Amino acid sequence: MNIIQTNQVKPLPPSCFSFGGSTKPISEIMFNKYDLDKNGSISRDELRSLCYDMGYYLSDDELQWALTLIDKDGNGKIDYKEFVDWWRTSSRFEHLRMPNTYQTQLICHIAEIFRSYDKHNHGVLNKKEFEKMRKDLIRHHIINEHEHQACQFEEIDRGHDGSINFNELIAWFKDMGVLDKIGLSLS
Repeated sequence: MNIIQTNQVKPLPPSCFSFGGSTKPISEIMFNKYDLDKNGSISRDELRSLCYDMGYYLSDDELQWALTLIDKDGNGKIDYKEFVDWWRTSSRFEHLRMPNTYQTQLICHIAEIFRSYDKHNHGVLNKKEFEKMRKDLIRHHIINEHEHQACQFEEIDRGHDGSINFNELIAWFKDMGVLDKIGLSLS
């Protein structure tokens, strides 16, 4: 009798795979790799290193723009949740490049409006200042009164500190599609 023996392929143990068999998401692996000081956040210099290692050299202005886009609560550091939100986008590096001249002028105009309502130069707006600024943004046709009438201050205040900083404003613009309308698609 001729017995044909079939070799059953056994799956390799997880320890045989890269990253020590970890089942961590790539975003967590990348975050941990570039959080060089292990403080639970990515700093400006750590973000520069990550981008450079991935083949994207950012000028100082582009790096500042990148921080504005990624650091949604505006605390100067990129926490893991902010990193994951950015990392999940298919064009994560492309949208870090500085926008074109028109877009840059519009962002600068928004920043000027923001600063004009930041009476104490703290880099934040309280609810009353925000409401005045929102009306100014409508008057300058940056946001549409009908589309953005239900602006909830508490939703925009991602840091839940009773104020809105410029990064939170930009994050809100992104969420509301305002940046997409001016050609700054971030997804």
